Amino acid sequence: MREDFREQLRTTDPMTHDPGLSEMEVEVMRRAIVTAATHTRHAGWPAGAAALTIALALTLVLGAFISSLFDPVSEQSAPLEANEQHQLQFETPGGTRVVWVLNSQFDLPKDRQP
Repeated sequence: MREDFREQLRTTDPMTHDPGLSEMEVEVMRRAIVTAATHTRHAGWPAGAAALTIALALTLVLGAFISSLFDPVSEQSAPLEANEQHQLQFETPGGTRVVWVLNSQFDLPKDRQP
């Protein structure tokens, strides 16, 4: 079976009896290819301009990102009512708690006055 298949390929191959290109034809084809390759201009940007454009775009994106990190955070706070008190609490890593009571009237309680 295998030999039969190989023999069939050999007998039906159209290139079996083709002598190929002559030395002169090969040389003419080679010159045409080399001439066409040396005279064509590459489409697109030169490598330096493309690299410069990419570097500039990356710098702009990085600059925008870094500037957004250092923008001040704007927090809108509600105004305090006349007698309203707020507490501000902190806790240290050791467990100590600090509680501040903010008085909008800026007056001390009676037991704290000098």
